Amino acid sequence: MSGIIDYQIEKYSFVEAAETPRLTQQWADVAQECLQVRAGAEERLRIALLNVDYVTSFELPFRLLLIRAPQLIASVRDELQLNQKNVIFNGKRFGCVYSLKNDLSDIPDAFQYRLSTRIRRVDPTGTAATPYQQIAKEVRAPRERLKMALEQGLQVTALDALFWFGSQRIAADIQRLRKAGVRIATAETEVSDNLTGTTRNVPVYRREEG
Repeated sequence: MSGIIDYQIEKYSFVEAAETPRLTQQWADVAQECLQVRAGAEERLRIALLNVDYVTSFELPFRLLLIRAPQLIASVRDELQLNQKNVIFNGKRFGCVYSLKNDLSDIPDAFQYRLSTRIRRVDPTGTAATPYQQIAKEVRAPRERLKMALEQGLQVTALDALFWFGSQRIAADIQRLRKAGVRIATAETEVSDNLTGTTRNVPVYRREEG
């Protein structure tokens, strides 16, 4: 795919049901700093870990637009001496909390998140956000949304999967689809967004013909 896909984010609200004003402000400060310095992925993660009381594995991809959050956490874990705690997200998914604090006992054991967005997708090929939004309305499970998009001939970037399909780890979903017999080609494409103010390469997937 040639040309840059631009994600023009007009509304982006990612909140936790019991989020405190302190955490809300901390995340707002992180977002502002990341945008000001046009921080790359690892730098965005570092800024968050150093300025937020704790972060969760579920929220990192959504708040910081990270597409390889587990690998990034692994790269800074020892240096920052991260502590972690196992928790549950949205009543069913297991994950972790990460913090520089030693005592994690006052951190909740369960979190309930909600994402609300309005995003324009500007693609040189003319593919807007509409087909991705329609799939999200028709299918509930992230991996099934991804499968349907590929079957319809759409090219799906990691950010498409995050914004509209709720897929935080698209590489893992792609691997499972391949094991199920779906032939999928992988490439890279440039994307930009006004939430991070950066332009970078991300994976893009399409179904192979034949």
